[in-house]
Amino acid sequence: QRALKWTLNRFLLAPGASMNTRAGSTETQVSPALSPAFITPDDAAVYAHDLIGSRRDKEYGGFILSKDNYHYATLPVSSEGSLFRPSAVLERSPEGDMLPPAGYVIEGLYHSHAAFQRADATRDPENELQDNFFSLMDLRTAISFRHNYARFYLSNADKSLICYIASGSPTEQALEPLLRLVHPGTPGHLEQQSTNSIFLPSHLLTLVYSGGTLTVLQPGVFWTRRGRISAGWREWQAAYVWQASVPPICGPVLLTADAAALFADELIRQRPYVQQAGFILKHLQTDSFICTRPQSTVYESFDRPDVFPRNSAGLPQLPEGYRMFAVYHSADVHRPAAPAAESRVLNDFMSPDNVWIDFLMMQATPETHAYFSAPEGALLSYERTSSGSVLEAQLIANAARSGELISPLQRQLTGGELTAVEFVRRVAAAFALRVVKVDNVWTQTGRVTESWEPFASVHT
Repeated sequence: QRALKWTLNRFLLAPGASMNTRAGSTETQVSPALSPAFITPDDAAVYAHDLIGSRRDKEYGGFILSKDNYHYATLPVSSEGSLFRPSAVLERSPEGDMLPPAGYVIEGLYHSHAAFQRADATRDPENELQDNFFSLMDLRTAISFRHNYARFYLSNADKSLICYIASGSPTEQALEPLLRLVHPGTPGHLEQQSTNSIFLPSHLLTLVYSGGTLTVLQPGVFWTRRGRISAGWREWQAAYVWQASVPPICGPVLLTADAAALFADELIRQRPYVQQAGFILKHLQTDSFICTRPQSTVYESFDRPDVFPRNSAGLPQLPEGYRMFAVYHSADVHRPAAPAAESRVLNDFMSPDNVWIDFLMMQATPETHAYFSAPEGALLSYERTSSGSVLEAQLIANAARSGELISPLQRQLTGGELTAVEFVRRVAAAFALRVVKVDNVWTQTGRVTESWEPFASVHT
């Protein structure tokens, strides 16, 4: 998986003051490179996990830091050999604790495991679990140093990211002496290969989720869905859940909604053959925005409970201090047939069904926008006019199915009664339609007018 390539530096929230400090301070003078700002430590850890990607030749790692209610990941590094040494990122105190940079707090440690091949005859559930779970040294470090960093993240070869939060519970207190026998002394590195143990990986997992909080933050091939791991975890993974059970992972804090939509668009294009959707949120007191990370969906049935877990009142719970600003999505995987001369433009634009669902989202939450990731690469945005219009009402009446298999508008497009250009112009007349990022169909950024033409030449 490639590292995120996006050019939004001028839209990033500044990460704060210099990390150098005076001599003799109890805080480290090391100044590691930092990620953009995030609103939770888990968001920052997922960003670092993405940067590690498919680099599984050795272990990579770093720390999650916080400052002024924002969270940052130090960028992934590897140490000499194949091991990750935390002291390659931050300094260590004489007592063995890691020292935060000046003004920052250590919230967590993350690292990856290298991939290694097993013979087919040895592929069994215990081996698969061992390949995608914490080692004995990992757990010894997480439990013994919970006072130093509360969260311990593991980036797995199956592309999942899991997190353990130690609690100091009686189960953990009973487990810690056993782990110290296996790995005495202060860990100077994180060792993936565990020594022979009386524990099967499944036994170890049971002790861990009984002692603290074990969560799958990003799913993968082995860990197939997000959520907290507990008893019956194998059956839990196989179950299909309609609604979110844990808070969503969000992108970095950005200064414009367009920047947040561009970040989501970059993630969408890493999986171009599935439809994806998510939300963009605005901070209530500042002009800053975040996006929930895109998730696979059928947009026709997509809604807030798919992303945000419900609170005690049954309402989807957004991150504290944020409100809904926009919905974003990619194109339907299956599009109705269209006349050949119209297909390229129609396939690079919202379908009538998309327009209908977008309108319902906008109607449910006033001032909500919609973003569309067009298959050829453009990013479009549109929103309702201040009070709606006759043109909007006419368009939406024709885009609604009203109990039919296809809408009147889709029937006109399929039958050639309405051209693709006329459809785009109708949407542009009913809504404030805008091109955020261009492609070969949408060649000019800015507001789309009623004279819009596809494939237009750009004059410089």
